[in-house]
Amino acid sequence: MKKTKMCIILTLSLLLFMGTATFSIAAPQKANAVKKGPAKTTANESTRDTRELFGHNVDGLAPVTLVYAGDGVHNSLGDVLVVNLVKLIEAESKGKIKFDLHRYGSLYKSNDLPKVIPIGTVHVGGINKGLLMSRENGYAPWIIGYVWKNPEHLMALACSKEWYELEDRLAKGKWNLKPLVSANMGNWDYWSKTRIKSMKELRGKKIWSYGELSNAYIAAWGGTPVMKSFGETYMAFYNGSINVISSSIGLFHDYRFYEGGKYYLNMPIYPPDSVGIHYFQIYMNRDKWNSLHENYKRIILDAFDLMSWTGTYEGLCMQKLNIYRLINQHGVTDVGIATKYPAEYEKLKKAAVEGGKRYVLKHGVTQQQWDETQATLNKFADPKITSQYSWWFNLVRAESARRVNLIKKALAEGKSWETAYDQFHPKHRYNWTAEQIKKEWTASPRVKWEWDEKTRLQ
Repeated sequence: MKKTKMCIILTLSLLLFMGTATFSIAAPQKANAVKKGPAKTTANESTRDTRELFGHNVDGLAPVTLVYAGDGVHNSLGDVLVVNLVKLIEAESKGKIKFDLHRYGSLYKSNDLPKVIPIGTVHVGGINKGLLMSRENGYAPWIIGYVWKNPEHLMALACSKEWYELEDRLAKGKWNLKPLVSANMGNWDYWSKTRIKSMKELRGKKIWSYGELSNAYIAAWGGTPVMKSFGETYMAFYNGSINVISSSIGLFHDYRFYEGGKYYLNMPIYPPDSVGIHYFQIYMNRDKWNSLHENYKRIILDAFDLMSWTGTYEGLCMQKLNIYRLINQHGVTDVGIATKYPAEYEKLKKAAVEGGKRYVLKHGVTQQQWDETQATLNKFADPKITSQYSWWFNLVRAESARRVNLIKKALAEGKSWETAYDQFHPKHRYNWTAEQIKKEWTASPRVKWEWDEKTRLQ
């Protein structure tokens, strides 16, 4: 079926992205991590999470084993995060929570997880919500891109009580899933073989599509969607059978797509400097979740919260480094539609949203569902709300600039690009102890979830 094909392709591409250098954590120099800049701002930080985590009593509790399936690539941040998460939870539970961890897709691929987690064959794993549309139409209005006003808009919504309660209800009703935390994906963008700076210039272009929702965007722009497996995209882009591809910044760099085309259109799905904090979730089988003691649940949630915010923070910081390398090392041109031609970016966004709306309404979403989604989105676009999250993005921008300057300094000293960049490579964190993981993850700035604690623990 077309919908199933769309879901599989979308998940494969997004999960492959999640397993690459999208979230590249600052790596240690020798035995120690790269020193971070001061995590200070002068803004109102009422939305900062200052909770003391862990310390939950597990004395007398029976041991449990959780089956975790992941498919992150070796040495990627996605894989490193999962390995360190397991270390942290096992240590904080005094070894009473054990993981049967299956990495690299060795047990199940990402597109299999919506099948096996609900029935309990696997207990924990990451799922992109595009796959969950097949059984629950309520997800569809939320996964359309190009609707966000600014980076803070995404964060304000995904941190809200309203959003989490919706997520919990949708996951429970038809999927038997418990959402644990956001596993944030980086910002997808478009890359071209030729300079394109307007919607008019996209007309007739052959554009790679990861699924039917993406088809709707491309058709709304006047382009021709071409659906291929991700493994085919490099050669198709290289030989010109595809003129434009969609990719994350990290993926475009690490998979050397710049060898096929050197124009970065800069027309991201989310506003520039954003991540898709609402799209990809870590889920647990709800029956397994319900069987756990409350203190086990608290340990798991504390650890996942730290992992989520560390990945989000580091991912955005490293995005700037990837852009710097693409432009200065590989000669990619930033066309800058979003930054230099904002009127065109607005036209592209509007057309994409209208195309996405037509698609989801055609596939079972009701007008009431659409209207309720828009009302909630508009509520959290209020500047009085979004401004409360600016402090976090200010920290990201400052740290991003600091890391780019470290790269520049290393290059000025005569080091190669690879050597200069290696100080930030996530591979160096595999050998961290649970104590190191806890210390470093706690040091990353966290935003307060407004999620109801009772709902989270149910």
